[in-house]
Amino acid sequence: MPVPHVYGVPRTESVNDLVQRIADRDQAAFRRFHRRLVRAVFAQVCESVGSRALAVTVTRAVFVEVWRLAPMPASRQLDGTAWVTAIAARRAADRLREIDGPTPTLGTAYDDLIASELAGALGTEPTAHWS
Repeated sequence: MPVPHVYGVPRTESVNDLVQRIADRDQAAFRRFHRRLVRAVFAQVCESVGSRALAVTVTRAVFVEVWRLAPMPASRQLDGTAWVTAIAARRAADRLREIDGPTPTLGTAYDDLIASELAGALGTEPTAHWS
């Protein structure tokens, strides 16, 4: 006897499915996307920049950029995981250039702005551990 559809195992959303929903400004999909990838992105960035404090800021910026770029047609044609990994690598390299180069650092005001934007995209309030 076939199992009724109601009792079927729900299909797990792929990262690409989530990117499609984020492009439509689905905050719940963005929260699931963030939960699924934040640790991997943080680990990648932390390895690149060598500082957990800097990695927190860069990781936030990665997810803000995902929220901003998801509606772009090109983001819908890419593998979601590779896309986020590329954003993280670029953001980490940019941050290291800021530190090493003559460009003045953006300071904590920039970090606070990124935290606020990420909270807005997640539909939450910034928490103390984000700063």
